[in-house]
This record gives sequence, structure tokens and C-alpha cells, in this order.
Amino acid sequence: MFTFGWGEIFLVVIIVVVVIGPKDLPKFIKQIGLLTKNIKKISSDFKSSINEIAEETEIKEIAKSVKEVKKIKDGINIKKNFQNEINLVKDTVKTAEKEISDIEKQD
Repeated sequence: MFTFGWGEIFLVVIIVVVVIGPKDLPKFIKQIGLLTKNIKKISSDFKSSINEIAEETEIKEIAKSVKEVKKIKDGINIKKNFQNEINLVKDTVKTAEKEISDIEKQD
């Protein structure tokens, strides 16, 4: 973004010393230090809140996937499907026995 060479940095330091003065220079450096510390803290807090939001979104997606799997599981109720198949076989056997008895009666 910004590139400073040693010449530019030296020029800025001289201007700061002339404008602020040698007496107030330690206070100014301390304020700059506090400012950078606060900026780092704010950026760290922002980054952690973004990470939390991303994790919440991932957790919501996982929960949604689990719900979909549960719906599929409920739709594939093996015991119920097996019982329905057994009932169909029983009905078929009863129908076959009835037709056999009808045929025997005709003879």
C-alpha cells in the first residue's frame, strides 16, 4: 500500500521533532503506541467476532443436515415397510387359497 524508504522516514521524523518539539516528543510517542495498541485490539475483536459468525453459520448448516438425515431416516422406516410387505404377502396367500378352493369346488 504505502512504501517508505529510509529517506522518507528520516524526513517525517525531522518534521515531527520540529512541529511537536523535543519536550512533548515522549508524550506523542506514547500516544502513538496507545493508538496502535487500540487498533490492534479492535482488529483482533473484529476478527474473533467474524470467526464466531462463521462458526455459527457452519453449526446451523450442520444442524440442518442432521435434520434432513432424520427426515430421510423417518421416511425409510424399515420395520413399517417390512410389515407392509408381510401383509401384502398374506393377502396374496389368502387370495390364492380362495381361488384354489373356488377351483376345487367347481371340479
